[in-house]
Amino acid sequence: MYPNVGLSKLSRYKRKFLGDSTSPKGGKRSKISTQTQNYIARNLQNGSLNGPKGVQSYLLTLGIEMSLRGIRYILKSEGFKARRKVKTNFVNATNKRKRFAWTKKYQQHYTVDDWRKWGFLNRLESICGAQMENPTTGRMEDGATELLSCQIESHVQEDGGSISLLDTLEYYGLDRKSFRFQQDNARPHTSVPIKQWFQRQGFSLKSILDWPPQNPDLNPIEHIWNQLKRRLNEYPARAITIAELEARIPQKWYKFTKEDWLKYIDSMPNRIKAVIRSKDGPTRY
Repeated sequence: MYPNVGLSKLSRYKRKFLGDSTSPKGGKRSKISTQTQNYIARNLQNGSLNGPKGVQSYLLTLGIEMSLRGIRYILKSEGFKARRKVKTNFVNATNKRKRFAWTKKYQQHYTVDDWRKWGFLNRLESICGAQMENPTTGRMEDGATELLSCQIESHVQEDGGSISLLDTLEYYGLDRKSFRFQQDNARPHTSVPIKQWFQRQGFSLKSILDWPPQNPDLNPIEHIWNQLKRRLNEYPARAITIAELEARIPQKWYKFTKEDWLKYIDSMPNRIKAVIRSKDGPTRY
């Protein structure tokens, strides 16, 4: 019934009459048309569809039921790779306008040397919870006006005390009139007693409060806290008590070099450019 033709001869006939054409792939035909796949790809790229679950919901509107596993397979074949979303700060419309005005103000006239004259403040949320077993809830503040539950400061003295802003300025011989101190305008920083304290100490409120809201991506000290937590994670076990955590922090903190700090401060021009490129929204910083 079938001619006795060898495989090699069939291969020669195929090359002769069909050239380089390929045979269609076997298997079940896809439920999703090529046009629909292209539409899904475009909307994943512009953010209109949110991952496989978003694709699954869209397909249901077309009357197509498909498992997440099947959707992931199709997306992988289209060149998409699964990645965790980058966590960024939320910026509302009002604060976007403030971010834009602030970044434009400092983009043109500020150099790396200018940024090195700034002192940056921020609080590190729940470092106790991240580094301790059975932690006590608290936060870290790099200021002289708040008592911290964790008793963690940028500097930790041998007696367990804290180094205030004024102590730091005196130690390094910095003039408070020319030194630029930055705050993030959180409510504790803008209260009347805090403002009065800065005024009594000879600081300019206009310069201290010149910082747009919802801007952790512009504050280089955020990366310092991240590096500190990474170094504390090098211990084989977490601290059990606050005293143990306090003993560990200076051991890691004083290993930071001048170059470690300048690397992040010198990134300020690039941070500002990133905000402008993102149309005043959040950035990867």
